[in-house]
Amino acid sequence: MTFKTFFLFFIMSLFVSSCSVAEQKKTDHLQSSSIPAELKPLLKQEMQAVEKGMKELISSISAANWEKTASIGKKIQASYILKQSLTAEQIKHFHHSLPEQFIKLDHSFHQYAGMLAHAAEVKNADVVGFYFYKMNESCVQCHSSYAQDKFSGFSTDPDKAHMH
Repeated sequence: MTFKTFFLFFIMSLFVSSCSVAEQKKTDHLQSSSIPAELKPLLKQEMQAVEKGMKELISSISAANWEKTASIGKKIQASYILKQSLTAEQIKHFHHSLPEQFIKLDHSFHQYAGMLAHAAEVKNADVVGFYFYKMNESCVQCHSSYAQDKFSGFSTDPDKAHMH
């Protein structure tokens, strides 16, 4: 692993904590929207699984455990719970209850996970690091767009962006 790759992983690990907390808060924010009540627990489980996967990726990538990294990437790409638990009608209803840009960000996130998995399969540490970064960037974009009320650091309102 090159120094550049190691440094990138170090920086990314600093962001995963905020992404993890943000995933939980994103769930809370979305629960107050028009998402059907029966889907809210599945969405929460999904966010918790993504959080766990992102944390596991840091360890597996840093250890060059490419098999595990690819496996985690594929699980994230497959959406863990939501895609596997919903009927076609529920998926359609769920997608209609979310903003179009949110769906695009979510799609990109899962696509990056698949690309990360492929890069891990061919043992390309630099490309794996790049896609981990892109996944985390997707988290930040989504949270800054859809959960500013939960994450005051993303707010453009100086009163809301109070830092401790």
